[in-house]
Amino acid sequence: MKPNMGSGDDGKTNLIGKRVWKDHLRVEINGNIDELNSFLGLANSKINYDDIKQVILDVQNKLFLIGSIVAYYSDKKIKKEDVDHIEKMIFEFEKELDPLKKFIIPFGEEACLLHICRSKCRNVERLIVKLSKKEKIDKEILSYLNRLSDLLFILSRLVNKRKGIKEIEW
Repeated sequence: MKPNMGSGDDGKTNLIGKRVWKDHLRVEINGNIDELNSFLGLANSKINYDDIKQVILDVQNKLFLIGSIVAYYSDKKIKKEDVDHIEKMIFEFEKELDPLKKFIIPFGEEACLLHICRSKCRNVERLIVKLSKKEKIDKEILSYLNRLSDLLFILSRLVNKRKGIKEIEW
């Protein structure tokens, strides 16, 4: 794909084959998905655990799908099986962790990158909720993002545990 150099200089971009303002909610959502995906890529480049790296890569692919759905470019959907898969990973990775009794303060380089991803995921989720108040949005997208932020929290804790970094309770 070639960049459309100069085509957005008027403050507009293409969405479903027509020109829309760059502050259109769907454009804002996709910008936030892009940001989340970039931070996930950064986290993945720093993490040295193959199982976690694969999970992150799978999530990045799903985020591209969600972005294309939001932009009206895909007739594919996030399915209940996708949400179930995230839940399964949460339960599997949680087995390695001690139960959480208090809030924890983000700490540790890789863990903090995953915490940034978690908070970015929450931003995307809030924006999709905003869109869903105006237009019909498949509920599985919201379920997926909600579970994804939980998974990212679990992964941040897991990375620290595997690296021997003690959690800082608040």
